[in-house]
Amino acid sequence: MVPPPAPAPPPAPPPPDPKVIKEREAILSQKFSRDPNDLLRHLERLGTADPATLSITDRFSLRFITGDWAKVRDELTQMPPELARKIFDKMLSDLTENRKPNTKLEDVLGIADAVPGELTGDNLRRLGQLMSVAVPLSESYWLVDRLKKGTRTLGGTDPAKRLAAARMLIAGNFKDLARTYLPPVTEIDQLTDEGLKNDLRNFLTTQEERENAQRDQVMSIWDENIAAVISTDDSKAKGWEKSKASNAIAKVITQVPVNTIGAVLADVTKTNPEGAMRLVSAFTRKVQSERNNDVPTRTENLAAQATLANLLAGLVKPGEQPWSQISEMMADHWASEADYTYQQKLPNNQNNQGRFIAPEELLAAAPAGSWFEALPQGVRDRIDVSVSRLILTGAQFDQAAERIVEIGKRSPAAGAALAEDFLTIWGKTHNPQLPEQLRKRYNLPDDARIPVTPIMMEKNIESLARMMTLFRNAGLAPKDYASVVTAFDLAYSTAETYKTSHIEKVFGPMARMDEPVFSLILSRMNSNLGERWRKMDVQRSGMTQRDETETLEMVRSGYSTALQLIDGWLAGHPESWRALTLAGTLLVDWGDFEYFQELVANDPQQRMFGFKEKNLQAQDYFSRGAVAYARLVPKLTVGEYTVEPHLAWFNALLGIGSNNQLNLSKPMNRAALTKIREQLAALPGKAAKAHISLFAKIVNARLTDEKDPLHEDLKYRYLASAMVITKDDPFTLGVAKKLTYFDELLSEVRLQTRVDGPNTVGRDQDFGIIVSIIHSEAMGRAAKFGQYLSNDSNAGGSKGRQGSAVAHKMGGIQGARDELEMNLTQALTPFFDIKSITFATPDIKPRPTAQTGWEETVLAYLHVRAKDASVDKIPPVEMQFKFIDMTGPVSIPAESAETVIKVATEGAAPRPASHVDITQTLDNRQLPINGTLSLEIKATATGLVPDLEQLLSLDPKAVISVKNTNPHEGLQIKELNTWSDEVVPTSERLWTLTLDGDAVRAAEGPVEFRFPSPKVKDATVTYQTYKDMNLTTLTEPLVTMGQPAKAAEIIAHPASHPYPWIIGAAVAVIGIGVILVLSRKRGGEQPLRAKDVFHMPADLDGFAVIALLRKLRGSPLVKLKDNQRQELQGDLQRIEQGCFGAQSPMPEADLRSIAAKWLRCAS
Repeated sequence: MVPPPAPAPPPAPPPPDPKVIKEREAILSQKFSRDPNDLLRHLERLGTADPATLSITDRFSLRFITGDWAKVRDELTQMPPELARKIFDKMLSDLTENRKPNTKLEDVLGIADAVPGELTGDNLRRLGQLMSVAVPLSESYWLVDRLKKGTRTLGGTDPAKRLAAARMLIAGNFKDLARTYLPPVTEIDQLTDEGLKNDLRNFLTTQEERENAQRDQVMSIWDENIAAVISTDDSKAKGWEKSKASNAIAKVITQVPVNTIGAVLADVTKTNPEGAMRLVSAFTRKVQSERNNDVPTRTENLAAQATLANLLAGLVKPGEQPWSQISEMMADHWASEADYTYQQKLPNNQNNQGRFIAPEELLAAAPAGSWFEALPQGVRDRIDVSVSRLILTGAQFDQAAERIVEIGKRSPAAGAALAEDFLTIWGKTHNPQLPEQLRKRYNLPDDARIPVTPIMMEKNIESLARMMTLFRNAGLAPKDYASVVTAFDLAYSTAETYKTSHIEKVFGPMARMDEPVFSLILSRMNSNLGERWRKMDVQRSGMTQRDETETLEMVRSGYSTALQLIDGWLAGHPESWRALTLAGTLLVDWGDFEYFQELVANDPQQRMFGFKEKNLQAQDYFSRGAVAYARLVPKLTVGEYTVEPHLAWFNALLGIGSNNQLNLSKPMNRAALTKIREQLAALPGKAAKAHISLFAKIVNARLTDEKDPLHEDLKYRYLASAMVITKDDPFTLGVAKKLTYFDELLSEVRLQTRVDGPNTVGRDQDFGIIVSIIHSEAMGRAAKFGQYLSNDSNAGGSKGRQGSAVAHKMGGIQGARDELEMNLTQALTPFFDIKSITFATPDIKPRPTAQTGWEETVLAYLHVRAKDASVDKIPPVEMQFKFIDMTGPVSIPAESAETVIKVATEGAAPRPASHVDITQTLDNRQLPINGTLSLEIKATATGLVPDLEQLLSLDPKAVISVKNTNPHEGLQIKELNTWSDEVVPTSERLWTLTLDGDAVRAAEGPVEFRFPSPKVKDATVTYQTYKDMNLTTLTEPLVTMGQPAKAAEIIAHPASHPYPWIIGAAVAVIGIGVILVLSRKRGGEQPLRAKDVFHMPADLDGFAVIALLRKLRGSPLVKLKDNQRQELQGDLQRIEQGCFGAQSPMPEADLRSIAAKWLRCAS
């Protein structure tokens, strides 16, 4: 069998671009410096540039100066190996030649990892030199921690990397640390590199000789001084000598072999206790005096202390003095070091100074064995707590939990406290919030978080549930379950609502859950629903891929689930006022969310329905919560009294949400406030007065809170609402005085509504309502009433601090004018059809009134019509007046009085109108073509233009009758005049009358059309018609039309100048002649024209006109410009909405007018 042919070798890579090679070689000519001046110069030149647009040389420089060593490595790996090695070696050489290379620990390690290939001996030597400058020997703990984790080229657990780290550390003079990374001597002897082998042998030999010499010196000091320390001679002459010898021994005792100390200590504790005490005291004093020294010294002291304490514990009886006191001092010193390390190692600790002993070093030196057993129980408990905390700092949660359970068996209180610490650290360790240092380094936002995926979330829940089950089984219930709830929340994705199964896995079955735990969970759930889960940026950062609609449904489901959990829990705890109150609060927040949510646009009525529905349900829960609390009061002491259920109800009525949200559109609900007072007043005995006083104190404190003041639009309502509940209570005297002051301000301001004209109006008649402020002259100067006629937030002057709450107002309110418009609409809509609201200008001037010293500032003119004949008044209208008192801005609501009106079913007089100006235009241009004839009537007036029947005399017996009347938009208010003697609007109306053009065409002779005459006195009337397609003003209200020669003839009376007619006739004759000549020249039949094809439909309806317009749009005979096509499409859509949509069909006259317009354009 013939073997298959070998595969073809891959094509050779293309030769390198000489230009690129030259650019890369140019890097060798650079001077690599991180001197601050050089850095600034390079950053000014390159810092803001896009690296992709830079040359190879500049891009490498940018990577170097910004310390982006990973990118430096990427650049080097793209170069030929020899060139990359030369550049790397030069970079190291230039840096080490600089006395201040300006490199940090991470820079040195990053440079090492950027090496193309392997680190050479020269590389390691230079890296060691850089490291010695970057990391002081006294701060080598940073280097220890970093090398323990390992990098791409140094440290860790790989033997080759550990050897490289040792060589770098030797070069950097970190000799003690270097020895921990060197392999055993037997492995060094097996190295093939003779030079390296000899260097390492020499280092170890030198170190060994130095250590031997140091050991001999220590033993010499020991031998020379120990005799004096343990001497039994107590003479004064020997006192100074003993003190000097004790100090000398203390300095070297940590380096003396344990068996040497043990032998001496065993002898002198029996034969010379005083000498033994001097020896131990000297060491203890040394430890105490060096407690602020460097970490290696303190670590060495702790190790020696543990040795000495364990030796003593085996030589003396437990509790024997003074040894027991010494032993406790040593244990306390260890515990203080352990506590310091615990505080410094806490996650997200912003004050981590790094000068702490490593947890593993502390655990190795912890009191244990005979030393631990000899300590009093209280000290042992503290040691247990410290040991458990140290274990926690290493994130060994399973091991720490087991130890906490053991401690809990001996001391339940300590176990519970440790369980809380455990949960706090667990939560912080699993906190997805990025540390501040990392955020600053990468310029990330303050709320930057690590996304918690569903898999991570499940693992977190499993871990937390396992620990909680262990604590529950051991009876270790945390005193404060807030830490548990916080840990649970941190374990969750920020973008996911809680699942009931997860809650029960961590906290146990819902039905058996204690009230404090249940309240904490549901409160956190409500808080997240209001602040976190509804935000789209949270959903995006959580990588959920939810859109706005899905997020809206998730939030609604979250609120529904929370309410179901409360109702389910209440089934077993029906008397829980906290759960009932929480349900009310949750529903109020849900209602605000339904109204103000910006996720999905929906019908405002639907929003309002959701808002009202949730608030009505909330009132029921609040009321039940207050009743449940009242049943509990007889069992409470005075110190246990609370007004939480009543205060939550009160805040909900005022629009103060639980999540720092304000709904400023809620009116004052006196009925509900009175119900709160009745609930408090009905409490048994003295409890009623005590609770009302407690409520008053809380209200007073809130009103005087300068750090978080009440919103100006809420302040007065807060005061007035509180007075409904706490009236007559001594603690409300200050509130009552302030409220009286505000009411006095209102005595100089009055909101007023009045009818424009007679108060008797027709049932189907439009009329006007004038809204104004009656005020004193002084108040007019101070109050700046023009601010309510603008949405400019600065119109009323500077604003005070509004506190931390986020305020919302209903109806999409953007400012004061929008708020006034909403108030007017809400108050009047039940009684009137509001056609328009015309506001005065913000710079309006006040008008004098009949009362001396008082003025009127007009705000708005409302064009309305009564809904039916039952309307008998203009209801009160509310408005917020803005003032300033000693506590800052405040908005005080004022309400207008009712204005009585009468709606007449018939015989109502026209509304006042003057300066009536009428323009009548007869459009006869299409009469000879299709018989279309229309009369347009436009009227303006100061006041309200009357109805057409009241404006003009329309003769029903006229030869040319009216077939249809199109009122267009009806009465329109164009301007509000506030500067004349009366407050009057300028209005306008437009009608189009479709006339019977067929009668004119059918007549054998001329037909006269006489314009309708005005009924209004002193009206100015202008008559117009078209002559030769030109609009002409007539001197008399008469037009003669007819077809004596089968063509339209229009005669306006009188024709004062015949010459234009003669000239026009001559032009027409010449034009006809030209057309005839041209047509003869063309010969044959005339081409097909649009007017020969398209005609007005015989049966005119919407469907017929739609078909006509579509044919015109698609016909090649019809030439339309772009703007005309857009206009035709708009007409099509309007007709289609009438035929197929929810709107009513268009009148036949309008359809005919549209069809005629486009037939004209087509022809």
